[in-house]
Amino acid sequence: MRITSPLTPLFGALVLSASLGAGLLTATPAQADTPTALAAVPVAAGDGTCGQDSPTVDDVVNSAASAVRTVIPANRIAEYDRQVDEFRHTIAAVRVHRDALPVDPTREKSGRLGQLDDPIVTYLVDGLDAVRTGHLDRTMSVSRLTVNDVIEVFILATRVVKIPAQVLSGLVPTAGFFLSFIVGGVFSGVKWLARRVQDRMRENCSAPGTYAKLELSGSDFPSERVAVPPAIAELANQVVRANDKCTPMSDLNTVTLLDRTRGYLAHADLPIDHAALDGTAAGLREFLRDNRIAKLALMRKTGELGPVIDYMDYGPLTFLANLGYDIHEGKALDTVPLADVSVENALDLTTLTLDISSLLLTGANVAVGWTGVSSAVLTPLGMAQSLAFAPARYGAPILRGVLQTMCAA
Repeated sequence: MRITSPLTPLFGALVLSASLGAGLLTATPAQADTPTALAAVPVAAGDGTCGQDSPTVDDVVNSAASAVRTVIPANRIAEYDRQVDEFRHTIAAVRVHRDALPVDPTREKSGRLGQLDDPIVTYLVDGLDAVRTGHLDRTMSVSRLTVNDVIEVFILATRVVKIPAQVLSGLVPTAGFFLSFIVGGVFSGVKWLARRVQDRMRENCSAPGTYAKLELSGSDFPSERVAVPPAIAELANQVVRANDKCTPMSDLNTVTLLDRTRGYLAHADLPIDHAALDGTAAGLREFLRDNRIAKLALMRKTGELGPVIDYMDYGPLTFLANLGYDIHEGKALDTVPLADVSVENALDLTTLTLDISSLLLTGANVAVGWTGVSSAVLTPLGMAQSLAFAPARYGAPILRGVLQTMCAA
């Protein structure tokens, strides 16, 4: 049996609740036939429950069943052990596509992906990489998933819910702008708490259970084809995870993009005058080299401007903070050639323009309200404005994160 994507968050919440309620918070009482000498007690790592990322689902079931076993009457122990064995094998038979589940980027990844720690960005990057490599088809037993894997599903679910929650809170008249940041802060706090729980899971060892570790064969979990839309498969084949050997798409400048576009068109099966193509590309390259733009338009990454700016990620505030840095460094009047403008710079300028437009419309809405226009007219207009700018407001950080963590193949 395979768990489908719509049931993944539900499964994650169920196992997390069970693990915290039974396996992780319930100490295993001593039994009459256990050795009294500490040296005679088996080391937990030998049972697969210590010295690893965190307890697995089977470890949790084992610990919980072992705790309950101490209160089972002696004449029913055999029947109880049989039921536990059947339950563990039933759970073990459930298959899941591991590469279709989220991974903690702070542990498994390094570089920008780990710094961003955005569950949606990590999920998209890992998903595209799994499609490109074919790993998406591989399956594994649910019993081998760890509690931290389940918590990661919960973190991804809260990140997805955070977007509509902020959008809806932003629709509140007058206070919506500030309320959306407060709601976002609450969800960020939940993620921070979940990360701390994961850290505690890695630091602690669960007590060895009464039951032996399940021996699972990889042949019992064959690859299972996952249908991927052609457009997604084509995109996955054109990008790779960023590493030290390639330049992230966000850092590609206009000249590099021009050269790649010219190279693509030159090798494409299209009726193109190649001499004219080369001439046009040379002219554009010269234009980009000879024309300059104010350096303050090329903003730094929000992470370089402090935690507050990084959290809010709001265009006008980012621009003002960047301007302050440039003034402090004496570079506010510097210029750079257009050839140095990167993809991320262009995206930042686009989001800045949209954020300023939204801010001006909000100010105009307030000013019109002071003239006596009824709120019955202004409130729907404000809600329509919030919904119109929502895709750019909440989608741009995700797009930027993907561009920062992937390279063009």
